Amino acid sequence: MKQLSALVKAHPYLTTYLFVFALLQVGLIYSSGLTYATPLFFLFFLPLLALYGVFSKLNFPFAFPERNIKHLEKYIFIFALLIIVLHLLWLGKIPFLEAWQAAKLSDANSIRKLSSADLPKWLHYASTWSIRALLPASALFFLFRKNYLGFFLSIGVGSFYGLALLQKSLIFWVGFPVLVYFFLNRKWWAGILSTLVMGVLFVVAVFANNPQLHGGQHDLKPTLAKKGSANVVSEGIFKRIFIVPGKTMSMWFAHVPKDKPYLYGKDFGPYAKLTGQKTADYNLELYALFYPDYAKQGVQGSVNTAHFMRTYANFGWWGLPFAAALLAFFFQFLNIVHRKTNAVLAFSLQIFPLLLLSSGSLLTLLFSGGWGLILLLLLSSPTKESAHA
Repeated sequence: MKQLSALVKAHPYLTTYLFVFALLQVGLIYSSGLTYATPLFFLFFLPLLALYGVFSKLNFPFAFPERNIKHLEKYIFIFALLIIVLHLLWLGKIPFLEAWQAAKLSDANSIRKLSSADLPKWLHYASTWSIRALLPASALFFLFRKNYLGFFLSIGVGSFYGLALLQKSLIFWVGFPVLVYFFLNRKWWAGILSTLVMGVLFVVAVFANNPQLHGGQHDLKPTLAKKGSANVVSEGIFKRIFIVPGKTMSMWFAHVPKDKPYLYGKDFGPYAKLTGQKTADYNLELYALFYPDYAKQGVQGSVNTAHFMRTYANFGWWGLPFAAALLAFFFQFLNIVHRKTNAVLAFSLQIFPLLLLSSGSLLTLLFSGGWGLILLLLLSSPTKESAHA
């Protein structure tokens, strides 16, 4: 047990990712047996471990500038608050309230999508970075410095914003780092309370997104309307965690390249423009193949999948060892940041994007998803003097 604990402390990001990868295998094997799990094991998982071991022996010349911005948490909170106000003023309404009054599931879906669909690009990115990086960071920085008013304001604003936009995942972006921070610091009751509050907010968001749970109509798939509200919520959570991520991977493997050709870089905007091609987005294009019944009813959605599936969709099976090399190198970078900053803060702030590697591209999470900004904030935070506390 001591050896396992030492392994986790020495390699926190890799060991956490192993848990993520194991969860992916549940849905993958459930959906397609060992058809795709076997090559994934040999072409991605084993190279990941091997390359991580090799890279661990190397001394990468990462040099970080010594920055220590005083009152950083106050600045980023004020900026995030300003962005949230601008976003809601741009919308002219609160989507949560509108969706709660919707009579049909299709109407609620449209309301949720429109909450960010027509935003200018700069506001869209600023909104994403605010809820995924600035507010979680400000909350933990305030908590670290025992500024409890700032902490509660950050958590409250973030939770309100997530609910207002009907985005269940945004509740976890703000709340999950906090409960991890509490548990790592052995603040058990605070961690349990945070978990309960986050669970309640998640359930409220689920009900707002699903009018059929409170008197409305499930007009997209009527057979589910016969189930009780509690069953729909509990089954949805179970499937979303254990089945859907792996099942989605299985469908990607099944349809690429059978129904959709390998991309060879066409999903990378600058390269597509440089070569005169239209930028492809299989997250959107594959939806109609995966869910034809919904597509026939006019529903548009995305089928986000694990980070290594993007390199597979571009380069076939050879893309998997490439993804392994990229991730192994990135984990070494995270290990260095972990040692240069406050370890508990670093891990707590990065745990949720790390988990989201099960359903998102590493580069997308880093740049447009806010993970890169989290790293910058950690390296600029006023907490480095306690990095090894």
